[in-house]
Amino acid sequence: MDGGSARASQTAASDPFAPIVVNRPSRRLTSPFKVVAFNARGCPDPQAVAERLQRPPLRDAAVILLSEADWGLRRSGGRRSAAELADLLGMSFAYSPEFAFRRADNEFTASFGNAIFSAAPLENVRVVPLQMFYDWTKRRRWKTPPGTIKIGRRGGVTAEVNLGGRMVTVALAHLENRAGPQARARQMAQFVAALPSDGPAVIGGDFNTTTVDLRDWRDCAATPLRMLLEPRRLRSPERHEPLFEILTRAGFEYRAANAPLVPTFTVSGLIPRFLRPKLDWLALRRLHAVPGSARVEAARRGPRRFSDHDFILCEFRC
Repeated sequence: MDGGSARASQTAASDPFAPIVVNRPSRRLTSPFKVVAFNARGCPDPQAVAERLQRPPLRDAAVILLSEADWGLRRSGGRRSAAELADLLGMSFAYSPEFAFRRADNEFTASFGNAIFSAAPLENVRVVPLQMFYDWTKRRRWKTPPGTIKIGRRGGVTAEVNLGGRMVTVALAHLENRAGPQARARQMAQFVAALPSDGPAVIGGDFNTTTVDLRDWRDCAATPLRMLLEPRRLRSPERHEPLFEILTRAGFEYRAANAPLVPTFTVSGLIPRFLRPKLDWLALRRLHAVPGSARVEAARRGPRRFSDHDFILCEFRC
């Protein structure tokens, strides 16, 4: 880990929800620019993620939007995953915690959040608070020691990046799956309202477009019937998730930036592709997606998956 990453950890301890920003010199960038979004499921193995990102077609991304990164959590061996991944890729990064953890009478030194990586320095990094519909700190999935104090605050993260001489807003949000489509639309409305009202922008992340509320067993139980009536529902959720209307009204175009009908999530390779949902998305404003560049790439290192989500990517011109 380099000195910049070490200094960033001190910032995390003093304010658990402050963004951690480490900038490096800009790499040579040429148009078209590539943006990648990925839910890393904690990113316990940054080396595996970095190796996949350094192979075609993901290689040479100008911007990477990473949902679910652990920072100092025991379940990931105490790794500061975002910092380690940035070191391996040689990229600037901004990490934004959403849930923070500490032992009694100690500072918050562990967290879980989202990160933006860039081949150029990140400017004007901001955290955008989002309405919280489900408190994940109450779940036991974190594998934290007894007596750990846990706090949470939903939030997206935005920054500005100079791409080819033009400042582009890049924005990452991880929307709630333990809520319904209307709740996700409210989160998206809050997020886009905090962005500049005009100008080139990329927004992406895990939008959790399940088309249902996973807290409601009756809503979930109706899914098989819905699939019979609408076989493409999980892979084409736009009609059932009003967050896409929010994006469109804010000037974002998502159709050309995403591979149609290709799922991005699975808990097992045994699940048929038509039952796997499309949860991860990119959207562009005042930028032009390169036709046919939108792809979904498996999160694999050999035969082993290192996330239940896949990578999504798109190339664009300013």
